[in-house]
Amino acid sequence: MKLKVLKTWVSKDFTIIFQASPVAPKELGLPKKIHMLLDLRQQSFGLRLTDDKPASATANHAFIQILRKHIHSFTIKDILKDEGGNIYIPLLGGTAGETFWFIKLASSKPPLASLIDPENTVHVSFGQKGTFTKKHDLSDKVEWTKLKSVFEELVSNLKPKAEVDLDEDDNEPDSGDEPIPEEQRELASRLKRKLKTTKKNLEKLRSDLPGDGEAKRARIEAQHLQQFAYLIKSDAHELLIEGIQTSTGEEIRVPLDPDLTAGQNIEAAFARTRKLERKTEMGQEQIRQFENYERDLMSDIDLLRREPQPQSLWIRLIDKYKLPALSATPAGAAAPQVAKPYKTYQSSTGHSILVGKGAKENDLLTKAARANDYWLHAVGVTGSHVIVPTAPDLRQALPAQLLKEAAILALNSSRLKDDQAGECYVTKRSSLKKQKNMPVGLWKVEQSDTIFIRYTAEDLQKILANIKA
Repeated sequence: MKLKVLKTWVSKDFTIIFQASPVAPKELGLPKKIHMLLDLRQQSFGLRLTDDKPASATANHAFIQILRKHIHSFTIKDILKDEGGNIYIPLLGGTAGETFWFIKLASSKPPLASLIDPENTVHVSFGQKGTFTKKHDLSDKVEWTKLKSVFEELVSNLKPKAEVDLDEDDNEPDSGDEPIPEEQRELASRLKRKLKTTKKNLEKLRSDLPGDGEAKRARIEAQHLQQFAYLIKSDAHELLIEGIQTSTGEEIRVPLDPDLTAGQNIEAAFARTRKLERKTEMGQEQIRQFENYERDLMSDIDLLRREPQPQSLWIRLIDKYKLPALSATPAGAAAPQVAKPYKTYQSSTGHSILVGKGAKENDLLTKAARANDYWLHAVGVTGSHVIVPTAPDLRQALPAQLLKEAAILALNSSRLKDDQAGECYVTKRSSLKKQKNMPVGLWKVEQSDTIFIRYTAEDLQKILANIKA
């Protein structure tokens, strides 16, 4: 098997994109076009394959222009990796031969992609630090015989996706002699459309995620600005700190607002840093949620396409993904019992604390909450939504004891329950948004504070003993 590269782009999130056509036997059922992403961000460095082209990609980039200048068309038959984590992609042209151009993805900090000719001359490099077009020799000659191939492992990820993306009019079940009911096929088709939307949302989240180095660089700049504040001149637009003075050994340029004082510029720099760090943290959590949702969809689609399933499973999936009822769904099927989507606890201060029972119930609880109600959730993991309804004495802030008890319930209803410690988001319901096509239980947190809570088993039992409903 090989990948014939058709088009190339670069996206704004430091990713090189190859649109490729798999050249393989038809019985493998592979899609006609795929996209190979060469991700140059520190936190997600590496290669991955996807069906859809990421948003905000352009071919008007020096790396792409130089690549196309020297290699009009090429095929990828192998991808190799060394012990240091560097990745090598030979670009094979139309004529056979022992010499070839290749791309090296260096696992440096930050990662760097370089286009290298058969004589080991680097023609262009691209990464988070910029694009460099000055030619130079590759520092270390590549010992190809010592590299390990990862091509088969990468391409193998296409196989389950290909099974999911079979034509909708394929009437042959994957196994067994019993035909799959038309209604079950319709349900699988609906889930496939939802999967396609989920993939697009996932790529959008990844492209919007700040680079790992971005927040780190912002903090380094803020710290150096604070340390060398005495060097700031009036009306200056930036502060230049020589490499001999910095902790990194590299020159640092910190942008300044000439209308602000030195102290105000320092405060603004740290505020930017905190905003970037929060955006990165929340973005990574949303990506994890979407990836779990994507895996669930693919698993359920595969289950529906494999063999006939009981109608009770259809009903559960329709409820799970909030789909309209199928025409063949039994009219007499029992509807889900109406019950409160949350548990209610009474805090030691006399206020109520509401805890969602599951992902669907979290949605119902948060949607029903008022704009001024307080919302809590464990940071970085799945867990229950916790709502503290507002009251006249709670309009300004939550009392320390009530805040602690609500946070304990949030942590105990998450994957951090065994740690008896962790961070919690604390914000108002008005700072949350449920965007279209978001997975069940997932909300966008636009603004939030965080607190760290550590508690004992005795603290927890005192709260759990006060359950009201």
